[in-house]
Amino acid sequence: MPALNTGRTIRPGVPCGLHGRRGSGRYAADVTEIDIATAGRFLPVPMPEFSLHARQRLADGLRDAALQQFDQAIAGLTEGGDIDPAIHEARKAMKRIRAMLRLVRPVISHDVYRAENGILRDTARMIAPIRDGRVMVDTVRDLRERFALQLRPTALDGLEQALAARHQRTRAVLMHDHGAVRHTVYVLRSARARYASWPVEDDAVNGRNAISHRYESVGEGLEATYRRGRDEMRTAIDHPTAEHFHLWRKRAKYLRHQTELLMPLWPEVLEGYAGTLHQLGEVLGAEHDLAELLRLVVHVPDLAADPIERSLLVALAQHRRREFQTTAITIGRRIYCERPGDFTRRHQAYWEAWETETRPAETAL
Repeated sequence: MPALNTGRTIRPGVPCGLHGRRGSGRYAADVTEIDIATAGRFLPVPMPEFSLHARQRLADGLRDAALQQFDQAIAGLTEGGDIDPAIHEARKAMKRIRAMLRLVRPVISHDVYRAENGILRDTARMIAPIRDGRVMVDTVRDLRERFALQLRPTALDGLEQALAARHQRTRAVLMHDHGAVRHTVYVLRSARARYASWPVEDDAVNGRNAISHRYESVGEGLEATYRRGRDEMRTAIDHPTAEHFHLWRKRAKYLRHQTELLMPLWPEVLEGYAGTLHQLGEVLGAEHDLAELLRLVVHVPDLAADPIERSLLVALAQHRRREFQTTAITIGRRIYCERPGDFTRRHQAYWEAWETETRPAETAL
């Protein structure tokens, strides 16, 4: 398979997704050739807590990273604060853990992966409507802000109010009638107990394979995630549908979280790469939110009862989606410019250098 043409010169010795990095903060990846005004909000991202640590064995590091995500999600859902951001954080924690499962999928066995991934996926889906309702309201506000010079101040007010009321009704039903949050906490606590007893090296338990401290334990999963994301990007470019961009977004998010886990291999390089993946996820997420807003209005036309306002919404949302798609493709061609085999060999070299660095001095080369 030929390498993707990024349309720019690649400097020798530098990974192709990391050119022109600027800024001194964490995740200060360069987007020099992208119009930020059309790319949505890019907020600074701190050094991820979801990461391995130096001098820690792989199995121990992955287990600790997963337990931390479980603990943060459970705390947010049980401490009595604003439930909307708590649900958002819980869903993000489950996505990180699922990315970790994909990373070691060839090692832990397909059956274990399928069971654990399915539990987290289904739990996240159960509470998704609470978060999605809030996102629809914010999407209308962002759209109005983007086209503030072209719209009257009260444009789309009726739609925003209808979406806000719909969100509150959905939230009440799931929170009180279905007990979605209580069930989510129960599932997360049960899963945490299983992950806490995850076998370490030479200690397989109940059919669960231990994860050896070597690159091969993560290399195949990492390459598969990269390859699928690259393929999904090409499909989205050739057939730019909402579904194809959404599938690409999911693969990009998995790769971001896997990169965060492996950050200690070479922080100076992988921080920038993870940061660019974060930007890609934000852009694709905004594109997806607009597509979902349009789908919702089509299925529930009473949300925008005025046909003129509905037509205006469709025109503005489609225009904005094209902006996000163009930006995503620009970023994506940098991220996925390597062949999958080259990508995983490069990370294997990072692993070997990291092992040499963290190995006790008396055994180092």
